[in-house]
Amino acid sequence: MKTLKITRGFDLNVAEQPDLSCVHLALPSSLACCAGDIPHIRPKLLVKEGQRVKTGQALFTDKRDTTIQYVSPGTGQVEKVIYGPRRRLMEVVIATESEDGYIECNPVALDDITGMPGDELVAHLKKGGLWQGLRQFPALDFADPDHSPAMIIVAMDGNDLFSPHPAIILKDSIDAFDAGMAVLRRFSHRLVVVCRESSLAGIRELDCSVADQITHTAPDIYPAWHPGAVLYQIRQVATENSSWCIRLDHLVMMGRFLLSGRYPVEKIVTITRPGERLPHMRGRQGMPLSALAGEIPGNSMVTTGRFNGRLLEKDAHIGFFENTVNIIEAGAEEQMFGFARPGLDKPSVSATFLSSLFRGPAKMDCTLHGEARACINCSYCERICPNDLMPAFIMKALHGGELEEALALGLMDCCKCGLCSFACPSKIELTRILSDAMDAYYKDKQ
Repeated sequence: MKTLKITRGFDLNVAEQPDLSCVHLALPSSLACCAGDIPHIRPKLLVKEGQRVKTGQALFTDKRDTTIQYVSPGTGQVEKVIYGPRRRLMEVVIATESEDGYIECNPVALDDITGMPGDELVAHLKKGGLWQGLRQFPALDFADPDHSPAMIIVAMDGNDLFSPHPAIILKDSIDAFDAGMAVLRRFSHRLVVVCRESSLAGIRELDCSVADQITHTAPDIYPAWHPGAVLYQIRQVATENSSWCIRLDHLVMMGRFLLSGRYPVEKIVTITRPGERLPHMRGRQGMPLSALAGEIPGNSMVTTGRFNGRLLEKDAHIGFFENTVNIIEAGAEEQMFGFARPGLDKPSVSATFLSSLFRGPAKMDCTLHGEARACINCSYCERICPNDLMPAFIMKALHGGELEEALALGLMDCCKCGLCSFACPSKIELTRILSDAMDAYYKDKQ
């Protein structure tokens, strides 16, 4: 087991970190299959409002590859189809029934995964709505089955600071994990399994062989365990830039589907909200935010990632790629003589406040604490970037229309962790600027 030497990032200490206990949630009145959290998708709707669907039935597909299906997380009637700007599909909402009726597929035993023809295995996972859990660098689009990746990175801790603890996901799911790993070995001889140092002890307590399959540990400095940051640290040749990655929860879902022949509907979600330390929530795929978080204060911001998540409306549902909910208070609009206060509880990258020395529990809110202005070349974004990029210089190259220069500066190495936007004293949305440029470049290359 190797230890990754990643020192750049941000160690956020907040009092509302999730508890390691787990509670079971009842079946909500509605579930949804979301398209808003799926990168690059061009959705094609397959059902109509009022139609009854079963658990595991395809609701929409991707026009770029219609064999990839996004399936219903529950049984019931299609209550409504929600569209966003420019008629972009956002959610297909299902009014749930008390009992599930499943779309049955042929189960595959663990020993049979190795001998199953590759194209048949891929088709089976696509039909089951789980192939898209495998993502391919650098754009993190769904993996191309015709491409043989140099390596596949398994992220045991997810991509967010408060992602569910791997030991809770693995509990009672060791067989599914082994089945998922058997699938990955069909596509690459090199599997890189990355775990946070703080999570390793909990995995070892499970008394199983999972800990022996972990190849790398990462420090607890966000985002050291992010697949994009891991790839940047361990890659050696250019062919590794198109490697694959998968999260632990998607790997377990893949194994459960193969072993049972049914779409796995369970999902573990963490909730963080000011002043509370909540347990992990074991619920259903596509649960509504209201069933997970309860009542939310009017001026609060709800995201699916502390630094880079999707903004959620209060009536939204959790998507396939989302397993964290962060509720951040609005905070005071103005603070008299804020520049002169010691700031013991203010999260800060610079040494402006004493919190940079004492590292006590920080209190975060969603106010800007300043106004947007021009880049001042402070280099905070450069010093915090885990992939040794210079986001400010990349941004300026993009604003000047110099795409080739932005690519030469490492645009496609950005892991979209969100730290450059968080650190910027000029309040420039660096992550969004770089992310939009990456997506545009990838779209033009297709």
